[in-house]
Order: sequence, then C-alpha cells, then structure tokens
Amino acid sequence: MLIQQLCNGILASGIYALYAVGFTMIFGIMGVLNMTHADFGMVAAFAVVWAVSAGLGWPGAAIVSVATLLLGALVLERFAMRPGRRFKGDAGTEMPLIATIGAGMILQNGAALLFGNKATAFPIQLWSFVKIGGIFMTEGLIVSLVVALVLLVALELLVEYSDFGRQVRAVAQNRDAARIMGIDADRVIVLTVATSTLLAGVAGILVGLSYGVVSPLMGIPYAIKGLVAMIVGGVGSLRGAVLGAALIGIVEALSTTWIGSASRDVSVFLILLLTLLLSPKGIIRARGVA
Repeated sequence: MLIQQLCNGILASGIYALYAVGFTMIFGIMGVLNMTHADFGMVAAFAVVWAVSAGLGWPGAAIVSVATLLLGALVLERFAMRPGRRFKGDAGTEMPLIATIGAGMILQNGAALLFGNKATAFPIQLWSFVKIGGIFMTEGLIVSLVVALVLLVALELLVEYSDFGRQVRAVAQNRDAARIMGIDADRVIVLTVATSTLLAGVAGILVGLSYGVVSPLMGIPYAIKGLVAMIVGGVGSLRGAVLGAALIGIVEALSTTWIGSASRDVSVFLILLLTLLLSPKGIIRARGVA
C-alpha cells in the first residue's frame, strides 16, 4: 500500500512540476508572480476541446493551442507585465501581480462564457489502468509524468547550456548589467514568458488527458500547488521546483490514504508552513533562475 501511494504521488507530481517551473522562470527573471500562468493551462485545454469539436483533429488542435498560447503570452507581457517594470521598489512587483490577477479573471470568465461554467469532457481520456509489479497506474498519469520529465530535462539543458539560457540567467541576476553587456532584456523576458506559457499549456492538456474533464476554474488549484512547490523547492531554482512538486504529490497521496480526501489540500499548506518555519529559503537555495 505504501509503495502504491508513493507511486501515485510521483505520477501526479509531473503536472505540478510543469506549473511550478513556469512560476519559477517568471519570478526568477522578473521578480514578480504571474498569476495568469495556470490559467493558460485551462486555455490550452479548451483550445483542444474546441479544435477537436470543430473537426480539425489533433494536428489542428496542436496548432490552435500553440498559436493561442503564444498570442496570449505576448498580450500578457505587453499589457500586463511590461508597464509595471516602469515602477521602482514595491510598485514594480505589485503592479504586474495585480494586472496578472485581473488577466486571469478575464480568461476564466471568458472561458465560462464560451464553454459554460460546468466541467467539459476532454476529447481523449486515458483512464485505463496498467499493472506493473503489483502496482496499478493510470495511463494518463504515466503519459503525464513521461512528458513532464522530457520537457523538464529539455528546459534544464536550455537554461544551462544555450545562449538563450545564459541570457536568461544574466537578466535574472542583474537586468541593468545585462543590458550594458548588449543583451536585449525585453526580448529575453518575452521569450521566457512564452516558454513558461507553453509549459502551462502542456500541463493543462495533460490534466485533461489524465482526469477526463476540464473547467474554467481548473487552473486555481494548480496555481496554488505550483506556487507552494516553487517556495518549498527554493524560489529561483528549477530543480528545486521539481523537487517541491514531487514532495507535494507524495504527501497528498499519503494523506489522502491515511487521513482522508479532505486532508489533501490541507497537507499542501502544512508543507508550506513547515518550510517557512524550518527552511524559509526552500530545499535548494538559489538566486535568479538556476
């Protein structure tokens, strides 16, 4: 039973990690929380629902989702985040935070108007169980974990070894110094927002595949758990965000089994409180994106 629950927690953590890493990238480079981040997962999921129902098929659904996410990322960065960078001090953090909260509400209510407030069935549902060594796993969560691992490894390689990754780390450490060195900080920020948005989109689609339904408010619990994973793992650390997500997934699974489903969300906040009390800087301490 213990091994089964540990496995369930690890499988569920793949989706959490994609959200957490997206939060980490934006916060690490801009020092602000993008509260629209998880809602882009909802947008991608509903883009797939619409494209498939319109007869475009999965290739068309992929194109529609990517185009919608990139357009949304550009609009968000230009009109919600960039104006806040003109302010110094606390205002430079608070203005984009408030703007992204408002943008998230627009996306949620827009989806509710277009698709209704109730849960919508996802076109493909991977609910079948697979038994490996006496442990039962759903196909959807297996696919989610594999996809998440591939994307997270690719992101780690991108940040650590590419020119773009070096520019991201330079802007995260000191934006003004990066500009003096000839780095286009605005371009780096736009690309970072686009990258994190695509990660959220993949996570939202994986939620639909794994659980079979999507809704306009589906991003809220994932936003909370992604933020907690970022804090627990260490703000600014991509690897820390992944570790934090894994810890949350495991604790959720264990608390649900031993205490009950009502303790699932409570356990997440207990992890956050313990982290803030015992190790406020998280599991891996880092500055900027690392």
